[in-house]
Order: sequence, then structure tokens, then C-alpha cells
Amino acid sequence: MGGKRLKLARLMMAMGLPDLWSRGSSATLLVLNYHRIRAPGQTSSEFDDGVYDVEFDTFCRQMQWLRSSTEVLDEPGLLDLASGRRMPRGELLSAVTFDDGYIDCYSLAKPVLDKLDIRAIFFIPVEILKSRRLGWWDIAAYLLKKSKHSRVTIRGGTYELGTSLPESLKRILNIFKLEPAERTCSLLAEIAAACGVEPPAADRQGAELMTWEQVGDLRKAGHAIGSHALSHRPLATLTADEQSVEIHESRRELQRVVGDDIRSFAYPVGGPRHFNETSVSLVRTAGYQQAFSFNTGIAGLPITDRYRIARESAKSFELLKAKVLLPGFMGLRSKTAA
Repeated sequence: MGGKRLKLARLMMAMGLPDLWSRGSSATLLVLNYHRIRAPGQTSSEFDDGVYDVEFDTFCRQMQWLRSSTEVLDEPGLLDLASGRRMPRGELLSAVTFDDGYIDCYSLAKPVLDKLDIRAIFFIPVEILKSRRLGWWDIAAYLLKKSKHSRVTIRGGTYELGTSLPESLKRILNIFKLEPAERTCSLLAEIAAACGVEPPAADRQGAELMTWEQVGDLRKAGHAIGSHALSHRPLATLTADEQSVEIHESRRELQRVVGDDIRSFAYPVGGPRHFNETSVSLVRTAGYQQAFSFNTGIAGLPITDRYRIARESAKSFELLKAKVLLPGFMGLRSKTAA
């Protein structure tokens, strides 16, 4: 169904229909989420290709469209909207967010945002930047890609590599996303042993990430810094005490490093199965003023729960516009929560 929607969206964009049909639609909030941006000429990565949302040229077009066709909100504007202190002046509002602290979000995205006067929120997983070590998804992808085996066996499951590697990686990452954390703490070592591959060198990992100085530059340029927890482990896989540490300590550490109040939180992974009521309660009591899920839809207005604000992936420019301008026609409904 997704492929059919994309083809339909491209046809409608070419005909200019959304610009005509969107008039009179109810107010909505599109919070765009990015992880990585692919540089011009870049075709693949040693790490997880799945976290590349768009190519650089597409990102530029998306930002230009947001600036010309929507009211783009910064973090203070979102906070006012989420708390009910302001009502939308237009039919379509938007905001831009980035997760995980990758270097291309600084080197590629920041100049475009600054030129268009768009102020984004950058959600930082504190321990990943502090240790200069990539997340479990990137290391798992690296190990599978570098293996000379045609298939590997991990915890009794067989994973085909070669052309089947993307599906095998997806299956393995789902273990990290859904199994209790105590059962996945040794999983990367098991994958490395099965693949016969050593993890990437520390300097190779660190080169993929922003530095704390660059995080500070983002803040000085007017962008907001938010928390993406400490370790980026899905909160629902952790005990309540472990969740509390991830949520509270990441805010304290970011406030110390950035020298500013940290008001926004993004749930790691961010789908409905990746955080729970305990997570939401802890985020609220930790002092955050709003929190975001991921790939959960478009937020209807007014926002009914500012600790479950939906965000949408920006992997397709045409489908993106169709979703926000023709949600009913595209078979999508606005959401106020994850």
C-alpha cells in the first residue's frame, strides 16, 4: 500500500492538486524528523543505511517548501502551542527535528536551516556523543556488512547476508528494540563473533558524530538541544529505575554541557512499543515540557498530550506533502498522540 500511495502522491504533486485541495483543511502540525542526510554523490555507508532519511538535494527542497508553505515553529513556538498559550495563525504548522547527533546534521543540515531561518530541535543521546561510540544499530549493520560469510547464526536464528542483508539487519535490530535490555547487553559481541568481524575502531565511529563544541554551535545559532536519553536503549526494555536514570541524568548532563535549560525529550526509537506509561510519567516529572514519539503520524490541533507529540519521517518528499495536505485522501488520519 505504501508504494501505491507514493505513486499517487507523485502524480498529484505533478498536477499541482494538493495546493488546490488543501484550502479549508483543518489545522495540523507536521513535526518532521531526520536522523541522517546523505551527502551528494554518497551511495552507501559502512554503517546503517536505514537511518539516512533523504539525500541532501531533497532535504533542501523540503526545507524550502516548509518555509514557503507552512508556518515553521521553533522550540518556543512549539512549547506555546503544546501548552495552549497560542493558537495557530494558519492551517498548516510545522517543525523540524533531528535525532542521534550525527555529523551530517551539523555539516549539511545546519547551513540550510540557518539560510532559511528555520530553527530546529536536535535530540542528543548523551552517552553516544560522550563515548564517541556509535549506537547498536550502526555497529550491528557494520558487522553484518563486513562479514565474509553468506549467512550467520545468532541465538539459534539464521540470518542470510548478501542481497538479504537489509532484511536480516531489520530482524536483528528488532531484538534490540523489543527484548528486555538485560537480554541484549551481550548481543553485539555475539554478532561480532558470528560474523568473524571486529567492531570498527573508535576514531572511525567518532567521525560519524558531532562534537560537543558543534552541539554548542547549534545552540548559539538559535537551534534547540533536546534529550534523546543517555544510551538510546528503548525505554520500554528497561526497568523503571533504569528509565529514570536515562531520562533524568541525560537532562542534567545536557544542561551542564550546553549551559541552558533542556525542555524537550524524544523517546529513543519512538514507536508505540518502545516507550510506555512509566516513560511518559518520568519525562514529565524530570522537568521536560514536551516529548515526541517517532513515525507516528501528523498531530491534530489542539494538542491534547504534549508528552506524546507525533513526528513523521521525511523519507519521501512527495508523500510528505500529500500526507499533510490530503490526509483523508491518502488514507491517513491526524494524530494527537503516539
